[in-house]
Amino acid sequence: MVSSYNVDPDSFRAVFRRVVERVKSSRVKLRKSLSQHITASPRVVNWVLENVDRSAVTLEVGSGTGILTYFLCRAVKAPVLAVEIDSAFADLSREVVSCRNAVVLVGDALDLEITADQVVSSVPYAISGRLLSKIARSNSVRRAVLILQREVVDRMLSNPGEDAYGRLSVLVKLLFDVTPGPLFHSTEFYPRPKVESRGVVLVRKRVYDDEVALVEELTRALFPFRRKILGGVVERVFKVDREELGRIGLNWSTRVYELSEGDLLRLAEYLRSRGIL
Repeated sequence: MVSSYNVDPDSFRAVFRRVVERVKSSRVKLRKSLSQHITASPRVVNWVLENVDRSAVTLEVGSGTGILTYFLCRAVKAPVLAVEIDSAFADLSREVVSCRNAVVLVGDALDLEITADQVVSSVPYAISGRLLSKIARSNSVRRAVLILQREVVDRMLSNPGEDAYGRLSVLVKLLFDVTPGPLFHSTEFYPRPKVESRGVVLVRKRVYDDEVALVEELTRALFPFRRKILGGVVERVFKVDREELGRIGLNWSTRVYELSEGDLLRLAEYLRSRGIL
């Protein structure tokens, strides 16, 4: 936790009430296709503000109606850039936020080059995987404070051999120290989503480089066969005799989804040294 922060419940209720009234009386429509939900609980905002670096230049992905942005830009002393894909929502955010260090832009964050130190987002469910991959590749991002679908956080936290373990687990564990946050019930958003959400904090521990890119290429080839025996997959996909795996400390009878990020790094480097990957 970076610092304690408590939003005045009365202040939160006032902002929330103003936003809901504005949504109901205008052309602004909440679209399920964009996973548009209004933050309806000060607990959500408090958790975000307790975990942000208040001195970091911050990108907020999906300002929505501006409720989180309103409190975020008052807690963070550095500039806050909020990007919202829906122009009607962006206009509403500007009305709500009214903060000197915040700018709300219309755009798709997935099309932008991220140069901020910190990313904050109550992530639209439809872009979770793509946004995480973009954050991973954007080496300027030192910290990310995110609210995601619970299942996505479970995948990020999962270990080798667990059902949820996959390519996203490997990428995140290679690059970040991952700290799970609380569960957020559907009642803490309006209208209620059909799934539960969970917070997560990512702190970068290494840059995305050629070695990590190589591991991504390797997992792309291996994980379609995640429950298969590694030796057989390596023979089939890379034309490498399974017995060669012992040279780099890997057991050919291991299942693909039992490989740790360290195992995958060694295998990727070995295949590169052979000119195969």
